[in-house]
Amino acid sequence: MRRQLLEFCFLALVGTLLGSQAATASPRMVSLVYNSQIQNPQQVGSDEFRVKLQALAGKRLIIDERAGNAFGSEAAVLAATRSGAVDVAVVSGGIASAVVPELGVFDIPFLFRDTAHAKAVAQGPVAAAIGAKFADKGLVLLALGKQGFRNLTNSKRPVRTVDDVKGLRIRVIPNPVYQMTFKALGADVMPMDFPLVYAALKDGRLDGQENPVATIAANRFDEVQKYLTLTGHFFAPIAFVANRAMFDHLDAADRDALVAAAKAAAEVTWQAQLDAQKLDELRKTGMEVIETFDRKTFVDAVRPLDADFEKRFGKELLATIRSTP
Repeated sequence: MRRQLLEFCFLALVGTLLGSQAATASPRMVSLVYNSQIQNPQQVGSDEFRVKLQALAGKRLIIDERAGNAFGSEAAVLAATRSGAVDVAVVSGGIASAVVPELGVFDIPFLFRDTAHAKAVAQGPVAAAIGAKFADKGLVLLALGKQGFRNLTNSKRPVRTVDDVKGLRIRVIPNPVYQMTFKALGADVMPMDFPLVYAALKDGRLDGQENPVATIAANRFDEVQKYLTLTGHFFAPIAFVANRAMFDHLDAADRDALVAAAKAAAEVTWQAQLDAQKLDELRKTGMEVIETFDRKTFVDAVRPLDADFEKRFGKELLATIRSTP
C-alpha cells in the first residue's frame, strides 16, 4: 500500500512538472520569406499573413518575416522551404510549378478570361487537387493568391502583333511552359533567375522580359525598357507554401491558424488594385504603354501547343478550367 502511495505521489509530481513546463513553453518561431520589392503583391500578402497569424495564434507562434534577398532567387527561397531552412514562403506560381508540375496548368497562355475566372479556379476543386501534389515535394500548399497578368516589355520596338516579338531576346522564368510559349511566339528565349534580369536588360544581353505591371514598376524596369505591351499572356498566381515537416509537427489548432492566415493573405492579393497607379507612374517616366494589340495573332501562334498542354495536364482538366464560371 505504501509503495502504491509513493508511486501515485511520484506520478502526480511528474504531471505537475510537465504541466508547468507546458504552461511556460516557449512560443514556436515561424520563418516567413518572400523575394520581391515593396508594394508588390508578395510583400502585401506576406505582411497580411504575419498580422493575421499573430491574431489567430496569439503567443503560440511568432512570425519572423523577411525579404528573401539573402537567399537569392525565388527558386532558392522555395528550395530552402523544401529543405526546412525556411518554414513558409510566398513565391510566384511559375517558380512553384517548376517543382510541382501540376501547378503549371496556371501557366498556360491565354487560358484565363479575367481575374475573376482565375480566382474561381484558384479557390475551387482544381486547385485543391493540385494542392495534394505538393506533399511529395516536401511542401504544403496553404493558399493561392494573385500576382497578376504578365505583360511584355522590351527596349527595341513597340509590340502590337506577334511578328513584333520575333527575334527579341526575352527573359522568362526557368519554367518549361514559359519557355515553349515564347519560342512559339518567335522570341529568342533566355531563361534567367530574376535577380539577374535588370543588369542583363541594362547591358543589352536581354532585349526584354515579361512580368506583372507591379513587378515591372517596383523593379524600375522603365529605366532599361522603353516599351510595355499589356499582353496579359500568362496569369501569375502567388503560392503560399509551408515546409511539410514543420506543418505536420504543429498541433491541429496551429495548422488551422496557418491555413486561415494564408487564405486571408491570399484574399488581400486578390483584392489589391495596383496596376492603374503603377501604369501612370511608368508613363510619367517615359515608358510607352501599348494597351491595344492584335491578341488573335498571339493566340494563333500558341495554339499548336494545345496538344502538348492536353498531354501534360489532361484534356478534361483544361475543359473544366475553361468552363469554370
